[in-house]
Amino acid sequence: MENRIKNDEVELHYIDSNPQDDKSIPLLICPGLSESAEDYIEVMSALLPRRCITFSYRGRGKSSSPDHGYSLDHHVRDIETVVRHFGLKNFHLMGYSRGVSYALSYAINNADYLKSLILAEYPPEHKEMPKGWAKEYLETYWGDKLGFDIMKPHVVMGIEQDSTFINFRLKLHRIKSPALIMRGLLDESLLSEEQAKAYVNELIDGKVEVFEKSGHTLKESETEKFIATLKLFLNNID
Repeated sequence: MENRIKNDEVELHYIDSNPQDDKSIPLLICPGLSESAEDYIEVMSALLPRRCITFSYRGRGKSSSPDHGYSLDHHVRDIETVVRHFGLKNFHLMGYSRGVSYALSYAINNADYLKSLILAEYPPEHKEMPKGWAKEYLETYWGDKLGFDIMKPHVVMGIEQDSTFINFRLKLHRIKSPALIMRGLLDESLLSEEQAKAYVNELIDGKVEVFEKSGHTLKESETEKFIATLKLFLNNID
């Protein structure tokens, strides 16, 4: 099932894989920087009958693209809107790539809501985009004909303009639930071994799963392992 909900004047598009499921603990998926809800259909289908919910952040996919408002707080409010709409109070939360920083910010301040936390391919921080990042992004990734369907130019510019560096490491201890950290070993990975160890050292219950044949794109490079790792982790907690 798919539909839209409102966060003030912003409409967020979501996909709910199994609204009727009341037996398993639901999984809420926070996509990466230039991903949309549709990018997780395969994963959600593979995890059935577990209920999985994902959405497109403001400025992505089928969600609306406001002229401004692309800070960390704005993205966290999108998560809060989805959680509130579905009445989630005991759920698994997953963040992928830059979606990790959005999910982490939410998790640190709403730890009691979480059954577990899954973080894939991003350090425990919210990165400040360097000046010129948006221009470079638009000149490279923008060459893809699908680019316009994911993020409009003003959205990319807004993400750069509103980005600030925030280090979450010293607040990770607030997260009481089990946490799974997924990391690729190839050069394109955005999560170093040292950063992965920081998660384990600071989280109360954190473990790392490495993907030897992947860089940053774990779910595409090693789809079967990615799904199997998720299933095992979630089922062990349920």
